[in-house]
Amino acid sequence: MKKIELKFEKSDTRLAGFPYGRAVYDQQVKNNIDYNSETTIVFPVQIEKVASSFVQGFFADIIKKIGYAGLERQIKIVAGTPELVNSIKKNIY
Repeated sequence: MKKIELKFEKSDTRLAGFPYGRAVYDQQVKNNIDYNSETTIVFPVQIEKVASSFVQGFFADIIKKIGYAGLERQIKIVAGTPELVNSIKKNIY
């Protein structure tokens, strides 16, 4: 199992924008993800809100490679609150 801890500026509490989500994926996840095993993606505790546009940009390449079923099976999302995890998951679709 691989664990990827996302890093943002301490002042960043909200994430938005498809291009920004894509850029964060490209910079922090793309070369670290293993599509052959479970991966945990950890959002830092200071992140309070994640817009659907960010989520769609961030997960676009993952969905393209392993599909929605693969994402559900192989990617675990961890965030500061269960509500934020649920919101991120809901916005993937």
